[in-house]
Amino acid sequence: MTIIDLHCDTLTKAYDNGWSLDDSRLQFSPAKIAPGIDWTQFMAVFIPDKLRGRAAREYFERVHEFYVGAATFRPLTTVLTVEGGAVLEGNPDNVDSLWAAGVRMLTLTWNGPNELCGGVLSGGGFTDVGREAVRRMEACGMVVDVSHISDEGFWELCKFAQKPFIASHSNARKICGHPRNLTDDMFREIIARGGLVGINYYDKFVIDGGSGSVDDILRHVNHFLELGGQDVLALGSDFDGAPMPDYLSGADKIETLINALPQNVADKILYKNAMRFFGRECK
Repeated sequence: MTIIDLHCDTLTKAYDNGWSLDDSRLQFSPAKIAPGIDWTQFMAVFIPDKLRGRAAREYFERVHEFYVGAATFRPLTTVLTVEGGAVLEGNPDNVDSLWAAGVRMLTLTWNGPNELCGGVLSGGGFTDVGREAVRRMEACGMVVDVSHISDEGFWELCKFAQKPFIASHSNARKICGHPRNLTDDMFREIIARGGLVGINYYDKFVIDGGSGSVDDILRHVNHFLELGGQDVLALGSDFDGAPMPDYLSGADKIETLINALPQNVADKILYKNAMRFFGRECK
C-alpha cells in the first residue's frame, strides 16, 4: 500500500508545543503508520497571519531547524512545504533561498492578506510582488498551492500562471459551502491545467455544521469524479492543522478512508496522481 498526503501541520504543532515528531498526541506521526504502508507526507511550516516581514522568516527558520534536526522519519518519506507566502518577507528573491532549504511547495496565503495576495477570508487579488513570486516559483520548480487563496486571487492567478498549480487541502464547495472549498468552476480549471486537488478531512470543510461520517468525504470525492477529476484527486488530510472527525482522527485510521474509496480510482487518489504530478513539475 502506498500513500501520498499533500498537507499536514504536524511540524508546527510539534514545534509550538515542544513535542517530538513521534509524540502520541499528534494526529500524524511515523508511529501511527501501519506496517506495510509506504507513506510520503508533505509537511508544512505554517506561517500564522500575525507574523509578517522578518518575523515570518525567522519563524520558518526555527521550525526548519527543528525539522532538519528531528529524529529519523522512518518508515515515511517527507517533503517540506510552507503554508503562508509571508515567509518571503515581501521579496521574490527569497524564493531561491526557500528552494535551497528544501521547500518544494508554497501555499500562497492563509486566511488573511499578505505581501503576495489576499486570503480566503479577506478577499483581494495579487500584488506586483505576488505575481513576481509566482514567476520565480515556476522558474525553479516550486509548486504553487492555492488552498486558502481568495476567489479573486484564484481567478487572477489563472490569467498569468504558466504552469499547473494545486489545491493541497481543499474540498468541493458544492457539497460543503465553506469558502475554503473549491467551486466547480475552480475545480474544472485545475483539471484543465493538469493540476492536483487534495481531499481535506477537517469535518467543517466536509459537511456543513461539521461531524458526519466517511460517507460525507466520499460525497466530495464522487462529486469531483463526476466533474472529470479522476486524474487530479489526491489526499490532503490537514492532520494537526484542525480538529479531525473521530473516524479519521489520525494516520492510524487511514484504512477507514482507503476501504471506502471507489476501487477503480483508489490508487490514483492514494498516490498515483500525486506521484505523476510531482514527478513532472517538481524537478
